[in-house]
Amino acid sequence: MHYEFPLVFFTVLTQLAVGMAVFAAFGMLRPAAGAVTSAPGQAAGVNPFGCKEWYVVAGAALLGLAASMLHLAQPWRAATALTNMGGSWLSREGLVFGLFAALACLCCFKPSRLLCVLTAVAGLAGIIMQGMTYAVISMPAISNGVPMLLFALTSLSLGAAFAQNRVGVLRVFLGMLMAVLLIVPCVWASGGTIMQATAHAWLASPLFWGGLALLGAAFGLTYAARQRACALGLLVLCAVLLSRIVFFKDTIHTATGLGLPY
Repeated sequence: MHYEFPLVFFTVLTQLAVGMAVFAAFGMLRPAAGAVTSAPGQAAGVNPFGCKEWYVVAGAALLGLAASMLHLAQPWRAATALTNMGGSWLSREGLVFGLFAALACLCCFKPSRLLCVLTAVAGLAGIIMQGMTYAVISMPAISNGVPMLLFALTSLSLGAAFAQNRVGVLRVFLGMLMAVLLIVPCVWASGGTIMQATAHAWLASPLFWGGLALLGAAFGLTYAARQRACALGLLVLCAVLLSRIVFFKDTIHTATGLGLPY
């Protein structure tokens, strides 16, 4: 069992970036009521209050891509990971998130509606690629749609947590994420040997329960009259990091019992 910190930070940071991109693009398509009209020289239809979010989106995406290189034995040859587009979800994931990061950087300078929507769409495509990449056949518990579901809910929860005036939406996604994290191990417990071992490892992990506790605290904080947006976002981020460590560390591989048949 390995903690896989490069993959933890890569997946969490890129999902944070995608979630923020989705909400920022949505905000530009539907500017808040009463928003200030576009200033002279500014692109028509752009929500001026959402522009600064793209700096965070681009920064998180680039940091996530940088973290992913630390997982490689030879980071300076990272470009070779993109050479198998026809047969590797990992190659497709790298290409799509590279495109997403490039588009996010462009949004920092000229956040037009079309560019922002394209960036959000590229990010959502990246989440699909991640879900396929980590649905590993040798790990029966997650060789299915579980990674994609977890990653999508994580991305939307993080995006809502760091977006402005999205407390109601955040509450919904946090509730869904907590429900999935609790239900999935219970389903695994009724499966085969490896699934049962994975369920036991997750449910026995203090990190798993710590992440759920932080998600619960964030959920409760959404009902506070004067919750601080920054504190709420950091709370969700810490919760997701803990649960992501469990995802990579405690999901059992079929080779775990190799040589130990009894």
